[in-house]
Amino acid sequence: MKLGRFIVDTHVHAQRHAAGAALKGSKDYGDLGRAMGQVEAYDNSPRLLYDMECYGVDMCVLEPAFGMTNEIDVEIMKKHPDKFVCNCMPWATHARFTGEIEDFSFEAALKETERLLKTGNFVGIGEGMPMGGMVPGGGRRGRARGRGGPPRMPDEQTIMQNMMKVCELARAYKVPVRYHCGMNVGYEGGGGTGPNWNPLWARNLATNFPDVPIIMEHGGIEGWWWEQLYEGCLYVAAGSKNVYLETGRWWAELYDKPLRDKNIGAEKLIWGTDWGASLPVQWNPGGYPEVYTEQVRKDGIIRHQVDIWGWQMKELGRLRIPQDDLNLILGGNAVRIYNLRTPGGLTRMFKFVD
Repeated sequence: MKLGRFIVDTHVHAQRHAAGAALKGSKDYGDLGRAMGQVEAYDNSPRLLYDMECYGVDMCVLEPAFGMTNEIDVEIMKKHPDKFVCNCMPWATHARFTGEIEDFSFEAALKETERLLKTGNFVGIGEGMPMGGMVPGGGRRGRARGRGGPPRMPDEQTIMQNMMKVCELARAYKVPVRYHCGMNVGYEGGGGTGPNWNPLWARNLATNFPDVPIIMEHGGIEGWWWEQLYEGCLYVAAGSKNVYLETGRWWAELYDKPLRDKNIGAEKLIWGTDWGASLPVQWNPGGYPEVYTEQVRKDGIIRHQVDIWGWQMKELGRLRIPQDDLNLILGGNAVRIYNLRTPGGLTRMFKFVD
């Protein structure tokens, strides 16, 4: 039996990285973190479609991560329009920068994001924001002007102003934005800066853009068992009517607080697992949490497709809540936020949420 009437994973990577050439045989997560800007991706939808049938997932929101392209996701969506919708990120702008052709430009990234939204192929902005956090040193032109070398960290005011501009764009096109909150402990990348480490920043965005749905990706739990970011996400969701928490890497006990909180509840939780990410599931028998995701550096980079849905279905099956509430978490909230198609145009499948 399926866990819900209409199951939507709102955080899926249908592309997989072909990282072999960049890693040159290394199995070290640190090398992978440093090579992220060089890796290429390929269409991994056959594995995704198999898992969807296996676990009864009806629809996925596809997101392009580093090294992936919006174009491949759109191709996959157009082959299976009843199964996929797409979020967008300005990766062409980032690719020009990481290829050392020119200096990074947030304005160029914003223009690319708007160009993508204008196509009508995308239902939201993500994964994460198109800016913020560490900005690598200047490209060829930057080095010619003496600005090459180590990464540069924008000041917090600049990062927040940039995020405000992204929210303005989301408001204009009536789409949600995704605020990445959670980090891995294996990659050793430079992403653990700015908004990634501070979910409380999202409160400013939510207050200034109350009509823009803001999704806290990972809900503070991504690739470790630390709950500090999770607690910050709960605070923002409780104090902001337009903030939603992504729960797809939560173990069952993490649902207790938000489900009991009258300012959060099932109507503000959405399932999104980061399917396709290289995050193995770890077992901690007798401990807490007993099962969670974490990249273990001494084990090296995993080579197989992690079965994240199998683990997650078991965690969700432990929740003793009304089925109508579980249906909201697994699909109903995503249908409302992203204006998704339901099978046969059926209506009134989910509990009404004001």
